Amino acid sequence: MGYAPGRMKALLAAAAMGALALGTSAAKADGQLTLLVWEGYADKTFVEPFEQETGCKVDAVYVGSNDEIVSKVMSGGGAADLISPSNDTTMRLITAGAVSPIDTSKVPNMAEYLPQFQSPAWLKKDDALYGVPFGWGIIRIIADPAAVDPATDTLGFLWDKKYAGKFSVWDDIETVYMASRYLGFENTYDLSDEQLEQVKAKLIEMKPNIRKYWFTTGEMGTLMASGEVVGGNSWESTLVELRAAGKKVLDLHPKEGRGGWSDSWMIVKGAEDNPCVYPWLNYAASAKTQALAHAVNGFGYPNPKMVDDLEGDARTNYAELGMSDPTTLQNIDWWQPVERRAKYLEIWNQVKAASN
Repeated sequence: MGYAPGRMKALLAAAAMGALALGTSAAKADGQLTLLVWEGYADKTFVEPFEQETGCKVDAVYVGSNDEIVSKVMSGGGAADLISPSNDTTMRLITAGAVSPIDTSKVPNMAEYLPQFQSPAWLKKDDALYGVPFGWGIIRIIADPAAVDPATDTLGFLWDKKYAGKFSVWDDIETVYMASRYLGFENTYDLSDEQLEQVKAKLIEMKPNIRKYWFTTGEMGTLMASGEVVGGNSWESTLVELRAAGKKVLDLHPKEGRGGWSDSWMIVKGAEDNPCVYPWLNYAASAKTQALAHAVNGFGYPNPKMVDDLEGDARTNYAELGMSDPTTLQNIDWWQPVERRAKYLEIWNQVKAASN
């Protein structure tokens, strides 16, 4: 879902940036480092400079879900040294004792992080920090300003009957969360059966306004670009791509809040003594490395100084989305573990199956 400048530019910049990005961890470490990660978190544009500077060989094993990360780590066998789970999964690993706490004195680049990522709740237990935040994003509420009032400050517009057949929302459990926020439930990720029934009823009430439940951001972008729909929810990439194509799109900030996700580097238990682990963590926390990563996948990153290393449209887009502004993150409902995820999915499937 990346949208920043092409990979060739990042490749050309990587060699020059490598030593600087390492910061205080540039000393030779040598050794082997295995990453169990999402695709895009071990791209050669920023892995190769690290390898050249430290002598550490990086091997990446890509995963398709957080459940896969948990399964491989829990099964043991040295599947990885570092993993990159999302914030609705990190506490499962911490509680299970599958990951080791972070010695932040060995990750000085974290001192540059936005306040919300210095010590986030999803990485804390008993005053210990268990991860180094990396990529993040917000589930944006978007709309065509020709159809929706730019002053709109509530999710309620999604239920306005005048928009029959003109919205598209994500075919994902996040849409259940969104309805929970609108209903004012503070326990979005731990809803009771009664609350889930209210959410279901509210989402079924929205159905006449839904043209399509989108599955990929490309679908949502096409629906908005053609004017087939005039709003809904989506990722940052949809906003950027539509605006780049000349389409005016609102990025609304509803008072009920928006969903947010954050991936973090976590040390698999027993790997904390690997001499390549902390050099990588500090390297990954640097502004220059995060700028290179943004060029690959377009995600937000917690080190705001990375903006200085972005160029042209990438810098403009990042600023317009408020990704380096702490105030953008003040009303974000960060994803959390959902113990009854199967029940939530059951509710969502019932919503989709219901008649308008």
